[in-house]
Amino acid sequence: MLTVYDLKNQQMLQQPNFWDLTTGFDSFRGVSFVGSFRIIEDELLPRFKTIKLILGMEDNRTGQKMEQVYNVPRRVQELEAASDTFLNRISDESLQLRFTKKDLFHSKYFLLENETDFVLFNGSMNLTKQAMTKNHEVVWMYHGQKDQPADQAIYQAHRALFKSNFTEDSTDYLNRKLIDQIRGKDRQTITAVLTDEVANEVNTQVSLSKDEITAVSDDQAREKVLKPHWVKAVQAVYTPKGNKRRDQSQANENAKVLYYQAFSQAEKRVIQANDLYPKPMWTYDEDERAVLVQNTVTNQYEPLVEPELTKEDLETFVDVVDSFRTNKVRDESLQALTAFLYLMTAPMIWKIQEIYRHSNFSRSADQVPLSLVLIGRGTTGKTLLVRDYFKPFTGDTSPSVQYAEINNSNSARSERAVNFLDHYLRSKRFISPMIIDELYENFFHLKVATNAIKQWSNTITGIHNTSVFAMNHNASSKGINNLEEITKRVYYLSFEAGWLPQADQKYDYHILQNSLNDHLYRTVVYRLNQRLNHLSGDEESRLIHDYLSLTREILKEILAEFGFTDRLAAIIDQHYDYKQDQNKTIWRMLLAENNFKNVYFTDGDDQHFTVSKAIFNDLKSNMYQNNNETLDNYFNMLPRELGIGIVQNDIGMVLNIDKFDHFIGEPLVRRYYERQHQKDHQQDALSQLIALQQEESKQRAIADQKRDQLLNELAKKQTQKSTSFFGRLFGKDK
Repeated sequence: MLTVYDLKNQQMLQQPNFWDLTTGFDSFRGVSFVGSFRIIEDELLPRFKTIKLILGMEDNRTGQKMEQVYNVPRRVQELEAASDTFLNRISDESLQLRFTKKDLFHSKYFLLENETDFVLFNGSMNLTKQAMTKNHEVVWMYHGQKDQPADQAIYQAHRALFKSNFTEDSTDYLNRKLIDQIRGKDRQTITAVLTDEVANEVNTQVSLSKDEITAVSDDQAREKVLKPHWVKAVQAVYTPKGNKRRDQSQANENAKVLYYQAFSQAEKRVIQANDLYPKPMWTYDEDERAVLVQNTVTNQYEPLVEPELTKEDLETFVDVVDSFRTNKVRDESLQALTAFLYLMTAPMIWKIQEIYRHSNFSRSADQVPLSLVLIGRGTTGKTLLVRDYFKPFTGDTSPSVQYAEINNSNSARSERAVNFLDHYLRSKRFISPMIIDELYENFFHLKVATNAIKQWSNTITGIHNTSVFAMNHNASSKGINNLEEITKRVYYLSFEAGWLPQADQKYDYHILQNSLNDHLYRTVVYRLNQRLNHLSGDEESRLIHDYLSLTREILKEILAEFGFTDRLAAIIDQHYDYKQDQNKTIWRMLLAENNFKNVYFTDGDDQHFTVSKAIFNDLKSNMYQNNNETLDNYFNMLPRELGIGIVQNDIGMVLNIDKFDHFIGEPLVRRYYERQHQKDHQQDALSQLIALQQEESKQRAIADQKRDQLLNELAKKQTQKSTSFFGRLFGKDK
């Protein structure tokens, strides 16, 4: 487990989250081994504006320097799997990767900066998931300020060290000028480009000694090291004595052929599809109208029975959903609950589609999505759901399946993945959902994928399964394919909010993961099948309106049975709409970017606000031809049934404040209105206070006047009584 010693505060941090310690910094420089570029894509790119990384090595096995230089197939695979964002960041040099020029880098240190602060990490940890979460690693950390003299020595020393390592001791992993030559190209083209680049590097940048070459290229000198493709390529370029062969042009062509052969051999070692299927498998008996589950001991299929569901089972499920509210900086529990609702419906999706096809209520079966896609940016919970929660929740004991496994790469060429999914969908037997992590981020823009999705939805009938994907989507990537032909067949759920610091999180996800079981899943699927077998007219009507309606009703019944109705009452009847969710974000960003400069209020009207057309003049993300089109588009983002938009014209739009804020999910405009009218409110309050004081003074004066009058009258009466008494006493009647 990772242990970090904080030098500044002289304390040991036990099992900290490394990425939490990097929060607030925008520049990342360091030396480290990385197992794959996935950690750069998922963790570094979303967090840092500039990244300079020297790719070190894990140990000093024979020939590692030669491997780093000549293992072209590994570089090809890494670049094939790289996203457009990754390549763009290399192209604009906000991501710079380098590796050895002469001596191998075995050190691991990181220097992170922002305008005022820096933090240093130095120790045994590489940039790998294994190092951060599994291995015993010790790292020291120093957090300092750039303007503090006491921090200058360690800061400047490490800046100088990295500058020397980066500019003098290493060379480019990939020349940015090659990006356009390899972007979107096939494997053979990329291999050819990189092989030529390696030859150029060895001639101009990388220093190789005869001993190093001999240790790899001379069969007799090498110690029990197998001959991988890169070794054969070295042997094609160099003689056993470490000299370059005379015809270097032919030598490089021979190396290319060896690399091509290596890829060809690797493609023959494709993982068997059956090895990636969920375990145990679920199927359906149409004669008995019953779900069958494979017995993992006997391999026989047995009817699904309703298990004994406990209060603890249900409480764990509710806590998992609630953790997406309490453990995150923004509430995303609706998305989490919706994901589980779809998952519990997935084995019966095919059956619901059949009901749509034969129903008198007119609705096409392609309105029932064949796939669920969890979209996230970095560590926002999508992989947590599919890998750590969905697996135990469905009782699936198979390893987590990565997109690269079903596609044999993570590249834009997705024919293998589509064929894999097609084969499973058309099995006419299995109903277990196929759960796949790390889907290629532009998968739903690829023609091979969109054509397959439409074909599956339009042509596959009877028993089939569904697919559940987790997909990383960076802000600079292509937009999500939101065309109606896709969104009605693929259900998007967005997870964008980050996690609170671990100390502020209500739930420990390790405890939740270990407490989850498949009892609720089996219960809901069992009851859902029974309801679908004996569907009433009202239930059919609701199902046609919302394919998740029966699942939702069953879950609500179970929550009520165990007294958990209140826990999910606020979200269980809500329908998550990805487009609407994104529209909220877009509107939020529009007002934030403009800082309300083009938002106005009318005197005396506290219910409406005006958004001027001028707000779009400086819109950085303007994708429309002119402001009128932008104005129309933003106005149309507001759901008409909510009554937000009052009027739209050529100069802007008038919107209802509270209805707009309800749509956004926070009192955004109302807060701004209150700030704008705070002085007016204070003046009104002061005027009211003065008026009240004046009224009180007036009432006090009237009271004093009445009191004085009463006292005068009493005094007069007292005088009269005294005169009358003495008159009688002395015989002087009045």
